[in-house]
Amino acid sequence: MEIIQGLVLALIIMAIGTTTHLIQAQSDPKGFINLDCGLPPTASSYTERVTGLTFISDANFTQGGQLGKTEKVRERGFGPWKLLRYFPEGIRNCYDLKVISGTKYLIRAVFLYGNYDGLDVLPKFDLYIGANIWTTVDVEDTHFSQKEEIIHIARSSSLQICLVKTGETTPIISALELRPLRHDTYITTIGSLKLVKRSYAANILGDFIRYPADVYDREWKPMGFLTMNFSKTSVNVNTSTPYDLPQEVISKAATNTNVTEKLTFRWFSENDDKGDQAIIYLHFAEIQTLAGNETREFDITWIGKDDNFERKAYRPPRLQLETLWNPLPMTCFGCEVELVMTQRSTLPPMISAMEAYIVIEFPDAETNLQDVAAVKNVRDTYELRRIDWQGDPCAPRLFKWEGINCSYTNASIPPRIIALHLSSSGLNGVISSSIQNLTHLRELDLSNNNLTGGVPEFLANMESLLIIDLGWNSLTGPIPQALREREKKGLKLTIQGNPNLFPSGSGNNKSKKVLLIPVIASVASVAALVALLVLIFVFRKKTTLSEGNTYLPRKRSIFSKKKRFTYSEVVELTDNFKEVLGEGGFGVVYYGSLSGSEPVAVKVLSESSVQGYKEFKAEVELLLRVHHINLVSLVGYCDEGGHLALIYEYMANGDLKHHLSGESAGSTLTCATRLKIALESAQGLEYLHVGCEPPMVHRDVKSTNLLLDDRFEAKLADFGLSRSFSVGAETQVATVVAGTPGYLDPEYYQTNLLNEKSDVYSFGIVLMEIITNQYVIERAREKAHISEWLKVLISRGDIEKIVDPNLGRDYDSNTVWKILELAMSCVNHSSSDRPNMSKVVNVLKECLVSESLRTGRQIQDDDSKEFLQLTVDFGTQVTPAAR
Repeated sequence: MEIIQGLVLALIIMAIGTTTHLIQAQSDPKGFINLDCGLPPTASSYTERVTGLTFISDANFTQGGQLGKTEKVRERGFGPWKLLRYFPEGIRNCYDLKVISGTKYLIRAVFLYGNYDGLDVLPKFDLYIGANIWTTVDVEDTHFSQKEEIIHIARSSSLQICLVKTGETTPIISALELRPLRHDTYITTIGSLKLVKRSYAANILGDFIRYPADVYDREWKPMGFLTMNFSKTSVNVNTSTPYDLPQEVISKAATNTNVTEKLTFRWFSENDDKGDQAIIYLHFAEIQTLAGNETREFDITWIGKDDNFERKAYRPPRLQLETLWNPLPMTCFGCEVELVMTQRSTLPPMISAMEAYIVIEFPDAETNLQDVAAVKNVRDTYELRRIDWQGDPCAPRLFKWEGINCSYTNASIPPRIIALHLSSSGLNGVISSSIQNLTHLRELDLSNNNLTGGVPEFLANMESLLIIDLGWNSLTGPIPQALREREKKGLKLTIQGNPNLFPSGSGNNKSKKVLLIPVIASVASVAALVALLVLIFVFRKKTTLSEGNTYLPRKRSIFSKKKRFTYSEVVELTDNFKEVLGEGGFGVVYYGSLSGSEPVAVKVLSESSVQGYKEFKAEVELLLRVHHINLVSLVGYCDEGGHLALIYEYMANGDLKHHLSGESAGSTLTCATRLKIALESAQGLEYLHVGCEPPMVHRDVKSTNLLLDDRFEAKLADFGLSRSFSVGAETQVATVVAGTPGYLDPEYYQTNLLNEKSDVYSFGIVLMEIITNQYVIERAREKAHISEWLKVLISRGDIEKIVDPNLGRDYDSNTVWKILELAMSCVNHSSSDRPNMSKVVNVLKECLVSESLRTGRQIQDDDSKEFLQLTVDFGTQVTPAAR
């Protein structure tokens, strides 16, 4: 119904004939964005003759560039691109497009030089999506258009396509097109897909096919090989699959002229040093009617540098589209696919279409979305038109906005804006309220402008601020007393040059007297109201207790068991932050001691923390209401002014990764101990998923968040990213993607839909680490990601190259295979095919019992016998409980 209403609304808007550019860009029923770059804003819009799509000017989507016109264009098959936009000023110029977060888009950029400047010098420059490079555009012909295409998932509601000058030539662009795709097509575990080629079974004179024949506006070119025979059918082929190819494409097929020869497709890598990570999609349908004695059957092999993928004895379905592809990216310098007829087959291999893509990784995180929105609002409020204030404010560092400083932790963590210097920028009006949304801001310089109005109270509430310079403006009124109080605590406040500012509390005595009476009346009213509420509360409490109901809200009863520490107490118990235990995104973790006897770990929020108060609050709230032997316990917390700290039980043996890596001075963890750690960690996750109300998703399960106490008992830690999810019909929640690269569930990454199976995926990666002691991502390895590397070795049955050599073959291979099978099922691309944590726990229990019986030794501690007995006695229906 909502889709129908949206279509009707779009038709009404078109009927009215609105010419507003932004509305036209977003009101297309299919969500297409069609920009003719260089089209003057006054030219409004037009209908492109080949596709029937409405194109509009790009003027409202970029703030730089100038309009150009080509000398002469060979239009047939290359679009109507007679106009272009070129960017003679600045290094980075960007298009800012409104999109739907989490949506997969086909993005196409068109470049036609056409000697618009009369210099006959072909341009070369870089093309970025947000903070990451997409490709290098190297225009190869004056009068033919060049296209770059990528399939990419938008991570926010704003998508930025940037042209970056890299040499002497000037960047240009002729058209920019976005088409939303289905989320269950063109799936990758990492990165985006850059198009290499897309072709269908037709000779060289065949039609160039795109929209409206292709509902996603994919552009199909004829294969045109002289060694091929091409056939077609007039009968409709069923294309009701996610890939939904046009009838003009799937109704045709190609076979080799020599039917006994294999059918081969190949191309050469663009990267001579490392090769490409490629995915090749093959589209099939049997379009011929086979006689009773005829069979079409063939083997398909995707051939990479070090690995091959095979589909044996394949038979295309009759008049039904089917799409096959290599399940993991393959490394290749000359990528190749072979279709070879089997001995049973009487007919040669047949194919309708193929697509080849290179996987492009985007490693650099873009600036925190809240910071981006805030600084853009500041820019728009003051109508700043700085040429370098385009694209991502902080990333990449080379193109950071002038007047902004950012904090950088690592490539995968979003940078935060920590300084805003807008001195002498011609600012007018009041101090923008959007500034308060820069929650990590340390320095604010608005001096030497023409700002008016008062000094806002919100500046005093920005706890991270250390320096505020408001000098030499036209500000008026009192200086907030809260700011004066902050000065006493170290804030540096500069206000000279504002003659109409005066300290809080001073001013006209008469106005004070006029205000005094209503203030007294208001205070008296509030006091009376408070007294009334107290009486009601006391009466209710007595009534409730007299009726025998001693219920108190759960949060309050748990809260009362936890201690809230003052900052001075935190300083004392850490001995003035003497001993550092570690450091993470939240801040530094210090060793502490309560009453000189009970060791604790104290995690203190750093000023440059990328997690901040939201994650601090989330972790406190979760740990106040849950308790399990395999979750790290919260001893207390500090939330005083700008000082945030969490006090946990002390885990003497650090994290699991520390021990696997060999950084620990202790002996190698035995196989049984590793399985025990895995089981205990799984039990903690199972409790979050099943035992909590509402259930919780951890969202950052990894080996560094599995901590070990003095008896090597494992406990899950770091709950700042945790989220609750619904039960029943609603089993997932839409949320901004968060987690650690390598451990991050690819389905969640692509759809933004979170459920408990996202934790299962991350735990599967941890199991792989426990067995192999390999890095999760290792570029020097034949397959960078541990799951892809393992899949290759598992297919070879090479267990000795899989298991951590530090174990010295002291393990049962059957148990290891069972763990590997469990781990691979946990990282299944589809969350519905992954086991739940209860199933994982049961399998790990069986493996641990088997391993312990094999060795005849205790697991690690004195309670092992009791643990084993409990393990054997537990049934599959036991619900995890707090222990």
